[in-house]
Amino acid sequence: MIKRLAVRLVFALAVLVVSPASFAVQFYYDENRDSALKRCDAHSYVGENDEANQCYKNLNDHEDVLVRAQAASALKDVRLANRLFREANKSSSHPAVKTSWGYLFLSTHNIEDAVALFREALLFDSSYHPARLGLSKALTEGFSGEARSELAQILRESPEHPGALIQMAKLTLENKDTTGARSILDTAEPLLDAYGIPPLEIYALRASADLLDHRSIEPWVKKALAINPSYAEVFSIPARSYIITYRYREAVALYQSAVKANPELAIAQRDLGINLLRVNDVFGARHHLSKAFELDPFDVQTINTLRFLDDLDAMRLTVADVDDLSGEPLGRVLVRLDEEDADALEPYVLDMAERAMQVFSERYDFKLQKPMIVELYHDHDDFGVRTVSTPGIGLLGVTFGYLTAMDSPKARPVGDFHWGSTLWHEIAHVYTLEATNHLLPRWMSEGLSVYEEWNTGPLQERMLSFEVLTAIRDGELLPIERLDLGFVRPQYQGQVQVSYAQAGLLCDFIAANFGHEALVSLVKSFAKNTALADAIQSATGMSPTELDETFLQFLDVRYGELARGLDDYVLVSREAARAIENQDWTAAEVLGEDLIQRYPEYIAEGSGYDVLDAAYSALENTDAKLENRWEWFEQGGHHPDILRTLAKELRAADRFDDSVRVMEALNWVMPYSPEEHALLGEHYLQQSNAKNALREFNALLAVSETNPAEAYLGRARAAMLIDDTQTARNEVLFALEASPFYRPAQNLLLDLHTGNTQ
Repeated sequence: MIKRLAVRLVFALAVLVVSPASFAVQFYYDENRDSALKRCDAHSYVGENDEANQCYKNLNDHEDVLVRAQAASALKDVRLANRLFREANKSSSHPAVKTSWGYLFLSTHNIEDAVALFREALLFDSSYHPARLGLSKALTEGFSGEARSELAQILRESPEHPGALIQMAKLTLENKDTTGARSILDTAEPLLDAYGIPPLEIYALRASADLLDHRSIEPWVKKALAINPSYAEVFSIPARSYIITYRYREAVALYQSAVKANPELAIAQRDLGINLLRVNDVFGARHHLSKAFELDPFDVQTINTLRFLDDLDAMRLTVADVDDLSGEPLGRVLVRLDEEDADALEPYVLDMAERAMQVFSERYDFKLQKPMIVELYHDHDDFGVRTVSTPGIGLLGVTFGYLTAMDSPKARPVGDFHWGSTLWHEIAHVYTLEATNHLLPRWMSEGLSVYEEWNTGPLQERMLSFEVLTAIRDGELLPIERLDLGFVRPQYQGQVQVSYAQAGLLCDFIAANFGHEALVSLVKSFAKNTALADAIQSATGMSPTELDETFLQFLDVRYGELARGLDDYVLVSREAARAIENQDWTAAEVLGEDLIQRYPEYIAEGSGYDVLDAAYSALENTDAKLENRWEWFEQGGHHPDILRTLAKELRAADRFDDSVRVMEALNWVMPYSPEEHALLGEHYLQQSNAKNALREFNALLAVSETNPAEAYLGRARAAMLIDDTQTARNEVLFALEASPFYRPAQNLLLDLHTGNTQ
């Protein structure tokens, strides 16, 4: 597997000169910028690139080394600019040096070093606005909540700084606050003349606001192109509004317009390629990404995605048609798996996809209009590149309309996540997003998927983290009309995870009080682009504010005592740990029971179940230990090592049906154990369940480390359950090819030959 490039570029390798036309127009909101540079900038702003380039080149012998560095930066002569900035930095501590240097790094996608340089500049002058603005832009690239606070600092000191106002308008549009964004832009536009900057960014952002309000963007396109005929950003900036709201197909159309307006704009070619890949146009993606690389070979996202495409071609593609329980067609699913994982995972992925399609088609009254594509990656960096073109992301799965991609069990440490639940969550997204043409608010899209995990998925665990309980206790949950903010620009550590849980709890609350039909009503209202307040009123009979109040009352009743007692819970946990350390098993037993009584859903490491397990093991109380582990499992416990041991203990206690449940659960966490597949396969044969038996023996064949004859024989016996004697005969022959003296296979072949198959 080709390893992906890290996000950080090694600048010493930047030895090429990239055409300035390959980069987006850069506007300089610095009133102290040298007048010679401003004359060159004026040509660049209106698309007079040849004149601008010649103007910047004429500054190569300027007496001020900083001006020379800034001119080289504008020309994207990275090697020369980097050398000149280093030279200027030796002779001057003025923050303009490090700030301009930071913008060079920012333009060549080296966000980490750009942030460092902007912060260094602010050490010399904490009120230097160009550095603060640059830092905000760099932080925005990483979706950091700090971006807004940096802008707020500028605007407190200089309320009429146009660059800060425009950047604030961008962040405001991320929150879909089009009224607020337009107000900010109204303030910013007349301020641009003092900087000699045309209102191109403002037109692009007004287009974004109109797009979010479902208006035509054509008036702003005409205005922008009249100033600069190659200003492709008037399309690509609004396209980002589509990306944030999951509307990738519409984003593709805008990026195509951007590329048409300026075929030399590398970032537009890149983003078109990446989004074509998200809608599964692999050929088109490769074409535009190759063009982007030719224009800008420094872009890590482009490089990584091109390398990823080579690996994508090598993945196994399986196609299956899915019917509902009555035999009516529901749709088609295409599964892409790494060859290393394909044999083991394919039976389970297809099984999960079929069940999910049957469940969600009925629950949301929607049938897929196109084939659904499911991809699992055993290398987490491959998944990262597939989703955001960057390795090292913390996500488990992402859905792009009809395409969903996620980590496979091998991409994470053993037991690190429940891959079956993740797949269920992502397929729920496919249905809820496509049923609404991607018009769902972010909170409801995520909330419905969490709700489905809890109510219909393979792991109906409802454990809330301490971070979520703390947010409930401290009143940090957002009102429903602002809940999207918690996903886009988190304001405190862990707010994204808190928002996921809050959205799931809110959907669960609505279903419990108004029925699942109320959630379906919301989905159908959003599909018609109904306003949030009207959709909620129609589904629940409440205003958003009334729903918030009722929801918070529910949370207080359900979790308030626990949330307020978190400190006590932690103290009891510490006492329990000390009791185990001191081998005081009587105290450990009491403390473990106390922890479970306080928070029975808590099944993470160090839970009351763990405390009791240690105590019962030491006291050799086998029956109590088994029941404790069973209760842990019933609450959603899913560590694979414990599940494997529990399944064996249940079989030893003649609780085979319970053992089957545990073994099934194990395979949705870590499906690579031959013993469990063999036992489940035999169980389903005894139940005359040919479909599940075949799934298990297919998986067994993939993970068996020794003789595959048992798996082939199991597949033969499954075929016989549906009277497919020809397949049964072929599978028996495979078994005997693998093990010529395997007596059960010999006996079955004889029965097939004589017709004695009853």
